[in-house]
Amino acid sequence: MNGDLGEKETRFLEKARQSLLASEDRLDAATLSRLREARAKALEAADEHNRGFFRIPNWMRVGAFATAAAAVMVFAIWVDPPKPELPVKSLDEFEMVLYADNLDIYEDMDFYEWLAEAGNNGGSA
Repeated sequence: MNGDLGEKETRFLEKARQSLLASEDRLDAATLSRLREARAKALEAADEHNRGFFRIPNWMRVGAFATAAAAVMVFAIWVDPPKPELPVKSLDEFEMVLYADNLDIYEDMDFYEWLAEAGNNGGSA
């Protein structure tokens, strides 16, 4: 069936071609001249459109933009300025920061120091 459809299309195209060629012969010179001028203008406009932006296809421009954007992102992430270190004055402060969930102990530090001293003195206060 596909072979028949191809044959039908071929015959149709051939008849259309012959009909157009026959109608071209019947056109007067002024109409043919206007048609040729219109064709020349259309080809010139298409050529000017293709000359823009160094004749780079749209897909290539999009790819170049995506590559440049990715390079900027990588550069911005990679060349991140170093963060200054937080100064820790003593080991006690470091332990407080490290064990932040036990801050209740540090709030009652006086009590725990008194308790330790009382324990060292034999439990008598």
